[in-house]
Amino acid sequence: MAANEVLFQIATAVFAVTGVLAAVRQNMDVMSLVVVGVVTAIGGGTIRDLMLDVPVFWLQDPTFLYVAAGAAMATFFFEQRFRATLRGFLYLDAIATSVFAVLAAGKTLRLGFDPGVAVVMGVITGIGGSIMRDLLTGQPTIIMRRELYMTPLLLGCALYVGARSVLPVGHIYISLGAIMVISAVRLGAVRWGWAFPDWLTYRPLK
Repeated sequence: MAANEVLFQIATAVFAVTGVLAAVRQNMDVMSLVVVGVVTAIGGGTIRDLMLDVPVFWLQDPTFLYVAAGAAMATFFFEQRFRATLRGFLYLDAIATSVFAVLAAGKTLRLGFDPGVAVVMGVITGIGGSIMRDLLTGQPTIIMRRELYMTPLLLGCALYVGARSVLPVGHIYISLGAIMVISAVRLGAVRWGWAFPDWLTYRPLK
């Protein structure tokens, strides 16, 4: 297995773990939590591939499905141990999300789609699974929270797409730069709770 495939499998497991940890307080049984973990891990990529009308990635390589299910089940049985390192998993989740978002944008461009579509597909890949998780567990979705989650993905994917069209450097360097931008902002949001200021947050009149 190539190094990048190993990285993708690790990221899939991280998504599944964080998905279960986010839902485990909902008094769900093991099978329900496994479903939630799997959906969190592969949901965004599935939506992307369906919208792009290309073969769904985990149907071509079922290993993603097995890794997500195994990680979700392990989290159920060893929840206390996983929760003790939750902060570390959230950091890994932030980095993994940035990787998948940028790679999704690159995949969309290679398929010949418009740059704007590539940015949207990068964001969908990054947030799709988490939104599906929140809907399944009856929680407010991530786009309804003040913590910066979608904005770093939008910023990083836009920088990636724009840089590819104007910078005379290899795509790998542009990808790494975009991943670093997204990761830095997401890690800051996780560590220090970065969010939009009040003047950029709508508050209904009382």
